[in-house]
Amino acid sequence: MGIGLFVLGLAGMAWGAMFLFNLRGAADKAVARRNAVRAVTAARTLNMGLAEPSRFGAWFFRLMGGIVFLGSPVVALAGLVIATFE
Repeated sequence: MGIGLFVLGLAGMAWGAMFLFNLRGAADKAVARRNAVRAVTAARTLNMGLAEPSRFGAWFFRLMGGIVFLGSPVVALAGLVIATFE
């Protein structure tokens, strides 16, 4: 279990860094994907309120990436501690 938490913490750090620093346009792609899904949902449900772009821009995904990036070392460290004492 400890090794799994450690690997999960490392993966979280990589994912968080990708969104926090907008590597390869990850946050921009997420915003475009979100707006496309909203447009398709608006067309399916005939709810034209969904056709407007989301108010959450790239800053939202960068914020979430930052939170995950800062919290993941704690998970990785907890995994190392558990793996050490098992």
